[in-house]
Amino acid sequence: MKRKDFLRLASIGTGIATLSPSLLACRSDGNTDLVLPDNAFSRPLAFPEKIRATDFELAAETARRKLAGDAASDVYTLNGSLPSPTIRVKRGESLAIDYQNRIDQESIIHWHGLIVPPDMDGHPKDAVQPSQTYNYRFDIDQRAGTYWYHPHPDKLTGPQVYRGLGGLFIIEDEEEQALNLPSGDYELPLIVQEKRFSDSGEMTYSLNRMARMMGFFGNTLLVNGMQAPYHEVSNRFYRLRLLNGSNARILDFSFSDNSSFYVIGSDGGLHDRPCEISSITLTPGERADLLVDFSSYSVGQEIRMTAEARNGMGGMMDGMMVGGGMMNDENNNEEGMMGDGMGSRNSGGAFLEFRVTNEEQDPFRLPQALTELSFPNEADTDRTRRIDLTMEMMQGPAINGKFFEMLRTDQKVQQGALEIWEFNNGTMMPHPMHLHATQFKMLDRSGGPLAPHERGWKDTVRIDSGETVRVLTKFDAEKGLYVFHCHNLEHEDNGMMANFEIV
Repeated sequence: MKRKDFLRLASIGTGIATLSPSLLACRSDGNTDLVLPDNAFSRPLAFPEKIRATDFELAAETARRKLAGDAASDVYTLNGSLPSPTIRVKRGESLAIDYQNRIDQESIIHWHGLIVPPDMDGHPKDAVQPSQTYNYRFDIDQRAGTYWYHPHPDKLTGPQVYRGLGGLFIIEDEEEQALNLPSGDYELPLIVQEKRFSDSGEMTYSLNRMARMMGFFGNTLLVNGMQAPYHEVSNRFYRLRLLNGSNARILDFSFSDNSSFYVIGSDGGLHDRPCEISSITLTPGERADLLVDFSSYSVGQEIRMTAEARNGMGGMMDGMMVGGGMMNDENNNEEGMMGDGMGSRNSGGAFLEFRVTNEEQDPFRLPQALTELSFPNEADTDRTRRIDLTMEMMQGPAINGKFFEMLRTDQKVQQGALEIWEFNNGTMMPHPMHLHATQFKMLDRSGGPLAPHERGWKDTVRIDSGETVRVLTKFDAEKGLYVFHCHNLEHEDNGMMANFEIV
């Protein structure tokens, strides 16, 4: 073993060594099938409420809802909706949104992927207390695409997203509408999230030391807040707007018969052309715009959409993180690797069934070109900025060896500067890094070629263990303080976040 690999292993091992000897019982298979309920694929898929206004309120409230099994769970809703409403706006519109915090914690909303002024971005310093309201006023001036919004208070992002706050934010423009992509009933917003449920069906969230270090991992996949629903389709093209809204789980999406589909967009909107693929890996916070062609199926056929765990750690940590295990023991006692009941067998598998129920003539034809991508020229770069992702003994992952402080400026960037940010992952786990206030172009990753969905505009990027990834971005947002962070939400809450100031 090389010295640097030994040191990285030791940094993880020091934290693990303080835990139960039952660690030795861990298994390395993190890709076992979902344990499906007896009524799997018996309920129709539901979709979040829609908001098409430019002046509206978002009221966060506590509630009790049945999500899996017979037990009700403590959740947070927005305007009574779980998942949160899908907001649809047009480029050029001006928004007035009043966020009313009626939950029992401070909170603030971040518009993930949107480029807005610093006081509109949801910086943790702007969090409002219970019973207070934050007024958002900003213009929509960016490409059509599938964005999203979610809470962003310091040390509380993980539990608030986990309990239900967060929804899709869809921007439309004339260029995209001219493509006549599948819309209406043929456009499906899908928010996939991993949750942990007890045997009675109650959703739980409880952190021990290892969950703070590695992330909170569940034992069940929900789509639009539902466990194993079905959706009826015609044998034609459908557009899927897919978000991995999990706290920590990286998911590889595909179909049960290994059929191919087309990726047409990613975090920051459409790509230049469709690309045919058979699977797509998304970290927490990443989105993908997909076209699925059901025309080769006959009425009566069924196909399931699947998701497999891809958190890595050389197999060791997938075994530790699978299901409810030691990392996420709901009693917080750090005993036993595999946890209880269904938790040990539920890290991946089918989560949504499509049923072909109707023959239909499809007017849509797959275009050869979608849009023109105008990326900045790497040769015009003003500077390269190195960002080290580190593991601090007994404390967890950090950025450049530091943990978040609310008003400390970690990086200063000139407004209008074109920079390469070089992320170097010196830890033994992957990190989805998210930059506020900008969209970027991925240049390369040392661990291999870019995936098809990584070739468009991005705001969140996976950095694998031991890997270096370079991204190119221009900082055109208004001057002020913004953050960048790991979108493993337990990492973020534990301090894997830093401020950058545009000056």
